[in-house]
Amino acid sequence: MTERESRAIGVAEVIHSSHLEGGDVTPGFLTDARDYIKEKIDVRELLNRTRRRYGLNIA
Repeated sequence: MTERESRAIGVAEVIHSSHLEGGDVTPGFLTDARDYIKEKIDVRELLNRTRRRYGLNIA
């Protein structure tokens, strides 16, 4: 399995889990997730972008 395939599976699991909990994902998250899958950003940057988007910056 390639790194991109592994990342895509991880993102799909996150989206599925969100749906099971009654939630959804935003277009902004999907854009960032695509960058993650394409290996343009790492998981830390994906989390940082998500935190910034929702004002969850933790000091």
